[in-house]
Amino acid sequence: MGKRPFLEMAAGFICGISIAVYGKPWTLWLLFFGILLWPAIVTGHDRGMPESDRYSVRKRRWCMAVCSAAALFLGWHHCGGVQAEQNQYLPYLEDGEEILLNGKLTGKEQKNEQYLYNLSSCQIRQDSKISEWQRISASIIIYCESDTCSIGQTLVLHGKIKLFNRARNEGNFDQAAYYKARGITFAVSDVDEVSAYGKANLIAEKMYQWKYHLAGLYEQALGVREGGVLSTMLLGEKNLLDAEVKQLYRTAGISHILAISGLHIAVIGMTLYRLLRKGSFGFWGSGIFAAVFMILYGMMTGMGYSSFRAVSMFCILLLGQAVGRSYDSLNAMGFTALLILWKQPFALYDAGFQLSFIAVLGVVWAGKIVQSAYQRHAVLQKIGTGFVLQLVILPVTAWYFYEIPVYAMLLNLLVLPFVGIVLVSGIAGGLLGCAVMPQAVLVHIVLLPCHVILSGYEKICTIASGLPHALLITGKPSAVKITVYYLLLAVGLFLLSHVTKRQKEMQQMTEENGRQKRRKSYRGMEWSLFACGLGLLVFLFTPVSQGMKLTVLDVGQGDGIYLHTDSGYDIFIDGGSTNVQSVGKYRILPYLKSNGVNEIDYWFVSHTDLDHISGLLEIFDEGYRIRNLVLFRGMMRDESYEKLVSLAKEHGTEICMMSRKDALFSGNAKITAISPGYHAGDEMRNEMRNEMGTDKNEESLVLLYEEKGFSALFTGDIGEEQEKQILKWGGINDIDFYKAAHHGSKYSNTKSFLDAVSPRVSVISCAEKNRYGHPGRAAVENIRDTGSALFYTMEGGQITVTRLKKNELAVQKFLLPDKRFVFVR
Repeated sequence: MGKRPFLEMAAGFICGISIAVYGKPWTLWLLFFGILLWPAIVTGHDRGMPESDRYSVRKRRWCMAVCSAAALFLGWHHCGGVQAEQNQYLPYLEDGEEILLNGKLTGKEQKNEQYLYNLSSCQIRQDSKISEWQRISASIIIYCESDTCSIGQTLVLHGKIKLFNRARNEGNFDQAAYYKARGITFAVSDVDEVSAYGKANLIAEKMYQWKYHLAGLYEQALGVREGGVLSTMLLGEKNLLDAEVKQLYRTAGISHILAISGLHIAVIGMTLYRLLRKGSFGFWGSGIFAAVFMILYGMMTGMGYSSFRAVSMFCILLLGQAVGRSYDSLNAMGFTALLILWKQPFALYDAGFQLSFIAVLGVVWAGKIVQSAYQRHAVLQKIGTGFVLQLVILPVTAWYFYEIPVYAMLLNLLVLPFVGIVLVSGIAGGLLGCAVMPQAVLVHIVLLPCHVILSGYEKICTIASGLPHALLITGKPSAVKITVYYLLLAVGLFLLSHVTKRQKEMQQMTEENGRQKRRKSYRGMEWSLFACGLGLLVFLFTPVSQGMKLTVLDVGQGDGIYLHTDSGYDIFIDGGSTNVQSVGKYRILPYLKSNGVNEIDYWFVSHTDLDHISGLLEIFDEGYRIRNLVLFRGMMRDESYEKLVSLAKEHGTEICMMSRKDALFSGNAKITAISPGYHAGDEMRNEMRNEMGTDKNEESLVLLYEEKGFSALFTGDIGEEQEKQILKWGGINDIDFYKAAHHGSKYSNTKSFLDAVSPRVSVISCAEKNRYGHPGRAAVENIRDTGSALFYTMEGGQITVTRLKKNELAVQKFLLPDKRFVFVR
């Protein structure tokens, strides 16, 4: 075997899972035989070894290859088996259907005045589709109004299926993937019958009760904000964390201290273990007590992937010390990864899992290389270790969050030294509060360090968030870029390790000339490390140039259209919804950030109904930069209009007004207002319309975009009369892209109008279930009669249009990523 057998097998197991999810069968066999051939390929490197050592080295290498290849095949087979089992019942489940199930209650959580039960070892039955009990290996979440059952009991209940939502736009949160990575396939709500039997797990139930008792104690002693932070840090109870504080910590780049991780386990566990050792408990006594305590602590915090990894590695460390064996962090990490992935293969695609293990890899492997390189420079050691750790985790951070905290490394140097004090003070205060009244003065005194440090953290984060470019929007790097990035980083660290080894050989020299050369080499390494690191970051986050891209986002019942012109301008049209809450914060803004859009040059608003501006109002509140807000002069000056204009001025956005036939030129792009309801200079007529209460839809800003032979028509919510007026002016024909008027309303999109427009590609933006009857059957037939290709956001999610060649358009549905539609005029 190799020096780190579990790490090598974990790598093979991970490759097997990846091939099962994304790869083809031939890639499995190619990698399988490649691993087995590797020992033969590197045999030439053994020529310089003594003959007596060659056999043992080759034997170890072949054992490593065989075990890694076996782990590869096992990972592929195991993940495929889990997928096949889920496919046996998932296709039969529909949202809102009634279901009867039983399962063992393994965990509970309080969230939004509800109780979330986690059931495992479940059996389900639907009389209409699944007539007999069918066992499933995945877990199920149950939404309950009251907490009447204990952990460990078996529950039998009746309720309605609640399927998790898939992401419908780039960058949006994928609820289905999130829970799949945790082994949860669906939820059950509207539970009307619950019966429980069997013995309760008294230990797990007591841990659950202590968790919320301590959370209440911290809230009483420290207040809601600081109590919520301490509960998150110590108990893993994120539901009590104030949203503003959470955002501050994330902006500053110190949100990792809120997760139960190796830092928490090391501080708590090692402190307890050392105290026990000083009390003459011995290796075994101290180790067993500390291990049991940390396992119980992990159970209380929910035993997420990060805490499971940390607790497992801590127990392996204690076992090694008890039996007198050396502890290898990377090998322990590999063993822990195998445990998690065997139980849940899809954990590999969980953000917490990836960040946890990559951070350990950065600290243990990359950090040790840097520390060895600067072993005589304590300051450079800390700076270099922090820098290389950021290099290791930044690609994953950008992949999931699309932005990186610029001042994270500096702030972590200030914050991390005090985390241990917070944890120790919090535990001591919690234990004391359980023994006496939480309001006791002594409890407040013990928790005083927590109050001082946490209030200091909040002030530091507030200052950092106010600095220029505190969060840098990077977009979501491609998988190819990240792969190349890590390969280059590994090569760089290998070279640094090689240079360090040569440096240590030079340390044996006693001549003065040798010492001078050594100091010069250190100075060169110092600059080369940071120069190479900055070069890697530039490579990773430099955007790839793209041509015209037009995206109709799925915002439910509303409109939200992003346009990147050939000239490089970023434009947005409308942005709102009547059936999706926080559409700007959770659908529009994540899309923009995932595509690396730092600001919008021009944001056009057709009219001020909520289904067109509710998301835009939220985006202003989030502080996202919009350079220019473009409105129609004929727009009604109602309360929504005044609020929008006020927010724009408050955030430094320029207000631009357009009249009919006004044109905006952005590079080679031309955007013309062809709205029928207003003529420049007709202020009196405008005021009369406002007083008469004209329908906002009739006053929509209609836009014609033209650039390099491509044309697009954005119609807002105009009706039949407005379409007739636009036809009178003429010049609107052979349009490449048409945004269906008024979400495909039957009172718009008339046959005469569409025959004149003659669109090549048309998109209807509406929700699948809406009270307006959108899209209307007549409108759909009129669009199709023109020969236009028709797409719906309610079916395909986000619809993206790009130009391949001068006369070719490519259309991509987000929910069908492997299929692309190409149209040629």
